[in-house]
Amino acid sequence: MTRLQPFFSTIEQSMGNLHLAEIQKIIKKELKGKSGIYGFLCKSTGKLYIGSSINLSARFNNHINGVQSNILFQRAINKYNLQDFIFIVFEYCETDKLVSREQFYLNFLKPEYNVLLVAGSLLGYRHTEEALAKISEASKKNLHSLETRGLMSEAHKGKQFSLEHRTKISIAKKDKKLTLEHRTKISAAKGVGTIFLYDSQDSLKNTFSSARNAAKFFNCSHPTISRYSISGKLFKKQWILSLHKK
Repeated sequence: MTRLQPFFSTIEQSMGNLHLAEIQKIIKKELKGKSGIYGFLCKSTGKLYIGSSINLSARFNNHINGVQSNILFQRAINKYNLQDFIFIVFEYCETDKLVSREQFYLNFLKPEYNVLLVAGSLLGYRHTEEALAKISEASKKNLHSLETRGLMSEAHKGKQFSLEHRTKISIAKKDKKLTLEHRTKISAAKGVGTIFLYDSQDSLKNTFSSARNAAKFFNCSHPTISRYSISGKLFKKQWILSLHKK
């Protein structure tokens, strides 16, 4: 779910247990008469399918029943079954904005179950290749726009979210609070990140591109290098390993 963190505060709804008839009924009732951008997330693989529709309720029904659905997505449903998927409504929008908004999410999330990463026509007509290229290019330019994210955030202020959504938002905020030092230590623990080698007089003697490379040099394990780099204790009775250049 990490890839969806940028959208936790703007997702309209998400629901699992899609194999249950009562859940399907609730979703179709909620979506009736609405158009927008939707997706299906496979919990086992983390893979996504993204689409748009002028009739979300009917489109949801088609997918779960294998009617006029994406072949890759249907193969995944057949393999993992409906209960392994979460249905997501990324946003409701007017029909004339469906293609451009779908392209926005395709560009950002690159869903694995979509055959093509270019928004097609769900409005009853086909776009020319030139038009689709322009839509794709415009969406890419706006993808990381602060103004876009600001508008999305502003539009959803005051919205009530489920306990699951609030929990995800809380986790996402906590992740963002990791300091540079913490992130550096995490990287070192994984064997990546620069390691600086000093003698007992604090003179820089060598630099290694990663803890793994330093471990090869000293013929030890990279967790050992990481441990001494974080603790600052004397290594092999004469060396000081550091994550930062002094």
